Amino acid sequence: MKRTLWLFGLVRFWTVMATHLSPVPCDDKSVMKLARLAVNYINEDRQEGYKFALNRLFNVHVHNQGPAGKVYYLDLDVLETKCHVLSRKSWKRCDIRPFMETQISGNCNTTILHTAEGLSYLYSYDCMLVPDSPEKLQQTCPDCPLLLALDSDRAVSSAKITLRSYNGQSTLPVQFTLAAITKASHKVSPVATSFVEYTVQECSVPPVDEALCIPADAGKGPIGFCSGAVFGAEATPTDIKVSCEIFHPQHSWNSVGTDTGTEQAEKFGPLPESPAHPSVHEVAVPTFHDTNPGKQLDPVPQVLPHSPNFYQSSSESSESSSSEDSAGAVRIARPPLNFRYVPPSRQKRQDSVATLTPTFLTEFPSMQSPFRSCPGASRYTTA
Repeated sequence: MKRTLWLFGLVRFWTVMATHLSPVPCDDKSVMKLARLAVNYINEDRQEGYKFALNRLFNVHVHNQGPAGKVYYLDLDVLETKCHVLSRKSWKRCDIRPFMETQISGNCNTTILHTAEGLSYLYSYDCMLVPDSPEKLQQTCPDCPLLLALDSDRAVSSAKITLRSYNGQSTLPVQFTLAAITKASHKVSPVATSFVEYTVQECSVPPVDEALCIPADAGKGPIGFCSGAVFGAEATPTDIKVSCEIFHPQHSWNSVGTDTGTEQAEKFGPLPESPAHPSVHEVAVPTFHDTNPGKQLDPVPQVLPHSPNFYQSSSESSESSSSEDSAGAVRIARPPLNFRYVPPSRQKRQDSVATLTPTFLTEFPSMQSPFRSCPGASRYTTA
């Protein structure tokens, strides 16, 4: 009976402790590693859109829960990059979308569990991104392109024109068809130009006409990402530029043709030159134990794969987004649906204490940090 009461009292003690939030300096090296890890988690979890880059750590609180681990609440300022989320390139090597192309910035409220065993788990994130206003862009750069609706006739036409050009010049033994337009813009001076970015799918059989293309592996998502530009009138363009990055080259490609790489690129106008070689995907580390669990701040710089071990199902890891037409803001969130953290099994001992389940706040903390280091220094210079 005394043993039961002692265990109950211990559980109550850690429950009370779990409601106490401690602010953490934004310039702490361990917390900065955790912030970069959080951006890795978010980018790995998403399936649509562009990768985020960490600009600065705005605020951070830690929920120290003893044997149950620590829950970190990270308020991150992020910027949109020019890399699609399915690209193998790390966000640290991606170019930030410049002001001239309508810069998109925002913040991500991210919750991460860091266990006593030194493992980190993504619990939830809620990101709100806002593009620069067209008025601001026009005042600073009158000749810069303005965003187009993704389903506009100009955007669709530009995507088809540039993809047709790519298919005609590509040495790959396959043809591609348009999957989804991800960004489009247009300017009228000094030369009318349409810019478009989109994902592509592989045709099951090289078609005689692009309208006859049947996507291979339907439902499995895009296998590449293209950026293109159409100069002059769409009916009679003076120049067409396009570059594509292939995410997942098919094994059958290596036995046909001479181009076995994963990327083809051509230099053109205001769009950057794609790298000549595909980036090497970072090796995922599913489990990584902390070598010094006694530290107060002990996040582990690991990259978790998009796998059932960390995201219980595809429905849980899918992103939900809603667009606010008035301000152009976009919300991207991963709610903690059916978050299942299974503590590592331990050998039962006579005096062992039951492993506790971590507690998460229902509302993201909004208290102002007492530290002068918060918000932290910006990594990028923005207009």
